[in-house]
Amino acid sequence: MNDDMGPDLDELWQEADEHVNRGDFDKAVEIYRYILIRYVDNSLANESANAHLGDVLLTLGQTDLAESHIRNALSYNPENPKYHSLLGFVYYTRYEWENAVKQYKLAFDKEPWNRDYLHAVAVAAFNSGDRKTGLEYLHRVLPLYPDNSGMLAELATAYMSLGDIESARLYAEKAVRTNPADVMAHAVLMRIKQEIRGLP
Repeated sequence: MNDDMGPDLDELWQEADEHVNRGDFDKAVEIYRYILIRYVDNSLANESANAHLGDVLLTLGQTDLAESHIRNALSYNPENPKYHSLLGFVYYTRYEWENAVKQYKLAFDKEPWNRDYLHAVAVAAFNSGDRKTGLEYLHRVLPLYPDNSGMLAELATAYMSLGDIESARLYAEKAVRTNPADVMAHAVLMRIKQEIRGLP
């Protein structure tokens, strides 16, 4: 952080990061809240503390409080793609798919090279019921994750839910070939084979 934030602010950030890395999230929350009080007139400190606090509260499953702090961070920096992605995840955890898609798209529009944002748009769109768009985005993501059995298994699952069992089988088999140790890929392929044989 910048020097104008105060002589001991860097130490506070470092201490909070150490707590997060140790999984001691409650202590990190205390520090971020302290920063918000002590540096109330410092916009950059407030933006960062709100963003970090929102992220940690999401980890703790406190989505309402997380949303409030993430929106506070966005009020300081509405163009920040990470904040939009965090807000998208708030909606994702609530199964508010359309809102999640909107926020993830905003993040991806700011960083069109970010494959994680693109993948998030794909999953949220598919879950929203817009399966055509979701599938389209999944295919756009796939080349960005070369040799990723998880992505292939995800595509297989998507096709299976659409009733396209043959495409599902092809992607599941490719996932297993790509990574024979991928337990999830094997499970997806097994489900598809059961579907083909008409087994429950």
